[in-house]
Amino acid sequence: MPVAVRPPGAISRQGKWIHLAPEGGQLVAGLLVVLMFVLAGCRSSSPDVAGTPPPSEAPSTSMPSTPAVPAPADAVSPAPDTPGGQAAPADADRPLAARINGAPIYLDVYEKQVAQTQRALADQGLLLEGEEGQAQLSQVRQNVLNALIEQAIIEQEASRAGIVVTDEEVETSVQESVALGQGQGSFDQWLAENDMTMEEFRATQRAQLLASKMIEEVTTRVPTTAEQVHARHILVSDQNRAEALLQELYTGANFAALAQQVSEDASTAANGGDLGWFPRDVPLMPPVVVEAAFALNPGEIGRVIESDQGYHIIKVEAREPNRPLAPDILLYIRQRAFEEWLVERRDQATIERYVEF
Repeated sequence: MPVAVRPPGAISRQGKWIHLAPEGGQLVAGLLVVLMFVLAGCRSSSPDVAGTPPPSEAPSTSMPSTPAVPAPADAVSPAPDTPGGQAAPADADRPLAARINGAPIYLDVYEKQVAQTQRALADQGLLLEGEEGQAQLSQVRQNVLNALIEQAIIEQEASRAGIVVTDEEVETSVQESVALGQGQGSFDQWLAENDMTMEEFRATQRAQLLASKMIEEVTTRVPTTAEQVHARHILVSDQNRAEALLQELYTGANFAALAQQVSEDASTAANGGDLGWFPRDVPLMPPVVVEAAFALNPGEIGRVIESDQGYHIIKVEAREPNRPLAPDILLYIRQRAFEEWLVERRDQATIERYVEF
């Protein structure tokens, strides 16, 4: 099996690469995809009770990652200012799916988003049947509610930080979307096909713009440089073969040329086994490979090491103590920083759920 080497402009989620814009200026767009879409498909938790922190992040089981549309403005409210943290009396008779720090998530909004997600799965031919389908539906419902909970937490934290989105910013975003949709007519058709009103779409844009500002706020102090090594590797599936190749290298064989000839990592063999520059905190690369690389000095070749992908020989070409991070690696690190921040806020929140899965 080839070593997992990141493609340009990609970050790791659940053992798969998700392609995002690699430019540093596109952090917001990339992280919004992670926040609004990926988290909804990758984080599943047992129902919380009021005042009990949820379990740590766990991968979803059978459900592929699908978009979860941010709720309309009246569906997820900031934490109320009423005494005791109780919800405001408005819409007191409107059924709830959950309450986050006293703020309601309305059942009708939740159910609509569940239906939208099911329809998206069906349109992609991914909707399962029978018992698997029932398990998938349960996962859909959990994912949608978790996404709404996280949206509520982000909005509450933005309110505390004094971060707002103006009507002008929302309108600009809406018009950009209309233009990308090749005009108002095509855009209106898209809204109808997705069972969404223009006001709901505006609320979606507002939620995304607000989240983007919170992402920038939370990740603004993430370091943009780190100690990094430039390394190559040769990967083979047989240990004896790896040991024999290592002896060839010790007796003067050219590492890059040998990697081109024999390495079983199809993604790097053509480039002489080049893994590029990477920090200690590189996504997806086997930890044993990272550890081996950072234990070597430039020009050194390490002993044969084993990972779940096979047997590796590592050579370090260069090392820098404070090298700028590649845009995709920086995006990954910022993504993780924001996710950790969100998990902390969620653990601190009072979450009451009123729906079953």
